[in-house]
Order: sequence, then structure tokens, then C-alpha cells
Amino acid sequence: MKNRIAITTLLISFFILIQIPQIGYAIDNIITIKGKVFYDANNNGVHDSKEKGLKNILISNGKDIVKTDKNGLYAIKATIGESIFPIFPSEYIWSKSKSKVINANYLYLDPNHTILKDTISWYVPAFKNETPKLFSVGAIGDIQVDNAEELNYAAKSIFSELNNRNDISFNLMLGDIVNDKVELLPIMHEMMNQLPSSSWTLVGNHDRNVDNPLFMNDAFNRVNGSDNYAFNYGKTHFIVLNNIFATDKKSYEGRLTDKQLEFLKNDLSYVSKEKTIVISQHIPMVATKNKKEILHLLKDYKSVLILSGHTHTVNRYFFNHPNIQELGVGATCGNWWRGEKNTEGIPSALMQCGAPRGYFVIDFDDDKYNFRFKGVGLDETKQMALTTDSNRIVVNVFGGGDSTTVCIKIDNGEWVKMNHKKEIDPTVLSIVELNQSKVYPTKGNTANPLRKRYSSHIWEIARQKTSSPKTSVVLVKAQDRFGLNVEEKFLLYEHLN
Repeated sequence: MKNRIAITTLLISFFILIQIPQIGYAIDNIITIKGKVFYDANNNGVHDSKEKGLKNILISNGKDIVKTDKNGLYAIKATIGESIFPIFPSEYIWSKSKSKVINANYLYLDPNHTILKDTISWYVPAFKNETPKLFSVGAIGDIQVDNAEELNYAAKSIFSELNNRNDISFNLMLGDIVNDKVELLPIMHEMMNQLPSSSWTLVGNHDRNVDNPLFMNDAFNRVNGSDNYAFNYGKTHFIVLNNIFATDKKSYEGRLTDKQLEFLKNDLSYVSKEKTIVISQHIPMVATKNKKEILHLLKDYKSVLILSGHTHTVNRYFFNHPNIQELGVGATCGNWWRGEKNTEGIPSALMQCGAPRGYFVIDFDDDKYNFRFKGVGLDETKQMALTTDSNRIVVNVFGGGDSTTVCIKIDNGEWVKMNHKKEIDPTVLSIVELNQSKVYPTKGNTANPLRKRYSSHIWEIARQKTSSPKTSVVLVKAQDRFGLNVEEKFLLYEHLN
């Protein structure tokens, strides 16, 4: 019996051993990273003999943070699977990046590569950066490509649009870059490298390598670098967090680990309470299990904006802290690249909330910000949709939320406040009915899997009766104190009732 137990134990041990990536050290072995942060005067990415070190630059392993000394030298300990990264002040930027995905330039301790040393040397090149007082950021959610066809959809739509924008300083890619096909991550990375502006990426639940339970983020980290980090731009401090907490091989929940909470606490200790903080994570904060601990760390800051993706709907979330709000930016794949195709052969993929495939542009002005929705391929002015029936006018303000005031003005009449109502978007309801009646999908298209679910950004007002047909000019404006201030003009044909 003892021999059988011993043999069984040996077999189990062997099985576990062959499942673990073959690395030079056990997972919990500590490696010391030593190096220098230097001013790269000729911007060639190489430390030349006369280039001086930069003092007081923060270096982190995703938990601990150390400062460089007067000569720019630092030392920090880390373990396999972690990343080492600088947190530059806004007057410096990574010089001569090998990639426009900035976090891909960080040092990743790859478990698939044998590490034979107790100490690793890593030099960090920095170059002067002049941040404008006014700058804009693209908040890009869930591109989520699954195959070659969807790669083409992404290239022709969101990436082509971003490639023609010169008004965005950088993009925040908010996770689910691919749809469980981690082998597509390098192609998506290359598309980001083609953009005129740089990008910062974070991992989504569909970007993980679930076949490697010890290092589920290895494929993402290998291509896109760290999945937890921070940086400064202008007077704004940006923090990127991976809040995909694995509960099983494929199941997960929104949660930060104790290590991430420690990083957040350590990082914020260097940030003035007067600074604007932008938190980027994939799963919304409102659905993050330990959000109370996170929000407690943020509560004393003057202004906190949380950006998230994941839900494939546009949502605004508010907490019991008047200085903190969350913007769920929706998905640039819309409802998973499904639905009737447009003239370019790309599915319309209207989102469940009634917003088109889109993203948000956030404009920063010193320590203030505002934001606006941008439908992919649509004019900048397209901030809402207006529909009518015999009794009322319905407006879907794509970036609206509970705190938004929406007013309407018809011809030369007075401004009238509309009523906020949670209901199914009329266009979504129409597509659901067309799906049920088998009108959709038409030949060559796929059904948009919409459901009869409420949108959080619908407003209505009773429609005035008219004695004769006429065309009216309708102006709708929406604003709130959290950064939304948009308006749009419509022409409405008033027919006989």
C-alpha cells in the first residue's frame, strides 16, 4: 500500500512538473533587477558613455516602488511573471521605443525563457517630453477579433479611423483586444504600431492564455508588456490595472489582488491629491468585488475618472464619492461584429444600449476633462439618436447617464426638459423583432444577438399634435457636471395623427 501511495505521489509530482513552464528558477525565487534610468540625449535608446542618470525616477515591479539615486541607479526585486517599469514624471517619456505600444517596452520576466542569473541588468532610456496643456486621449474598448475576417473588419474600421486622427495624444486600449485567440495578439500589436499616436494596453478576460493557469497573462505580457503599471501625462496621473481575477481555468471575477492594492497604495503615495487620476481596467469598477477598498484609496483625490470596457454597452456609473465617476466606453466591435453589413462589408453590430460601435475621446485641459462619444465611421457630431412614434419623441444620448440633463427645443419654442427613462432602445427593439420574424439576418449576414434589455441613456417627451404636416427643426442638448456637454440638431417631419 505504501509503495502504491509513493508511486502515485511520484506520478502526480511528475505530471505537475511537466505542466510548469521550464524556467531556471522556481516561481517564487527572487531575482534582483539592477540598472540605470538615463537621459538619452541623442534619442537612440542606448546608454552612451556621457549620458547622465536621472535621479528620483520611480521604478516598480507592480507592487513595490523604488527611487533612482543621484546617479540614476536603482535596484528592485521581482519574481518570474512580473514586469519592471518606470513611472516617469510628465516631463519625460520613453525614448526611441521599439514599439508604439509603450508598455511593451517594459521588462517582462518571461516564464518561457530560462533565467540563469540572480541579477538582471536593465537600463531605462528617457527623453524630454513637452506635454501640451490641452490634449486628447482615445478610450478604446473591446475590439475583440476572433479570426482573419474580423481582423479585416478591425483594420478597415477602428484602426483606419484612428490612423487618420492626429488629434489624439495616445490611446488607452481597454482589454479584450482578441477573442480567446491569443495567437492574434501580435497582429493586433502590429496594427497599433501603424497608428500615428502611441497606445497603452491592458488585458481583458479574452486576452488570457487559459491553458497556462500559472501564467494566464503570459501571451499578452510577451506581446504587450506589463498589465499593471502607471504613468503621467500633463497634470494627469494614469493607472492601468488588470482586474481579471481567475476563479477557475476559464471562470473569473472582477477583483484586485492584495499585491495590486499594495501597488495602488504605493503609487498614490507619490501623487498629489490635487491631480486628476484616471484608472483604466477591463471589468467595470461597479462590478469589482473589492471596489470599496479601491475607492477608499481614491476618495481624497480631487477628480477620479475610471474607464472600463467588457460589457459591450455604454454606461455611466456613480459612487458615493462626488469626485469619482466611471465611464464604460462600450465596444469598437459593437455586439461582437454581428448584424447587417454596411456598404463597406462591415457588420453594423449595434450595441445592446442602442449606441453604435464606438469609443470615447477624452479632452484634458489642465486639471479638468470632458468627453464625447465617437461612433466608428460616423461624424463627430453624432452624439445621439432620435426616434418618434405617434405619442412621443425618444432620444438616446450615447454618453448620457443618471446625472445628465437633456433638454429639447422645437423650432423657435422654449427649451423643455426631457424625462429620463430606462427602457429598450427603439432601434434595438426593432432589430430584435426583425430577428424573431426571420427578416434578419438577410443573406450573407449574421444575426445581431440583441435582447430586450434596458438602455441606461434614454430620454422621452410627449409629442405635440399637429393639424397639418410640417418639418420642424429639433435641437437637443445634454450636459452634466461630470464632463458631458453635447448637442445635436435634427429635422423632424411632423405628420398628421
